[in-house]
Amino acid sequence: MKTIYIDRETGGEGRDASKAAFARATIRYKPATIRVLFIAEAPPAFRFKRLFYFEHLRDGDTLFLEMMKTLYGSAVGFTENGFLSGSSAEGIRSRKSELLAHFMREGYFLIDASEEPMPDRASSSQKLALLRASVPRLIVRLKEFAVDKNTPIVLIGGVTYSACAQSLMNLGFNVINEAMIDHPARGGQLRFRQKLRCTLQRYFA
Repeated sequence: MKTIYIDRETGGEGRDASKAAFARATIRYKPATIRVLFIAEAPPAFRFKRLFYFEHLRDGDTLFLEMMKTLYGSAVGFTENGFLSGSSAEGIRSRKSELLAHFMREGYFLIDASEEPMPDRASSSQKLALLRASVPRLIVRLKEFAVDKNTPIVLIGGVTYSACAQSLMNLGFNVINEAMIDHPARGGQLRFRQKLRCTLQRYFA
């Protein structure tokens, strides 16, 4: 059964087919007007067939889960004390299409700084160099997505912030987190929620 879900997302085998499926899944949920742009580090290795916008994942999916807990805690039955009775991570995953549609309607959009996955076992310094090299292409993509200089941008992950924040700000883009926000897939779920919530509350207060 799990293979059926994977094939529904990727539409084929091989790196090129997977990369195309990643792009299709992302653009499917692009808002007409982006109210807040989230930029994470890079997609998972294509062979894992995991993505924030893949609708049929049944395990993992940490960035999606923690984003939904942060933005829509009451709607998904989550408080900082944990899930309310009858709510769960599985329940959030089962509503993924619905929640992604809501995310889009509210003008939220998430992309990766790099369109290419990081190499297996890449060190932080290697990732930093690769992400810095990806910045010129990222700037082109921001223009393609109609991200203007007033659009609030939130950078997710320490390497993403180190590689991209200053370059984007130097070009006049509106990076609103003043320090890095931990990526939740690396054990920083609580810090991710706290820092993201504070960043958004401070900006939109």
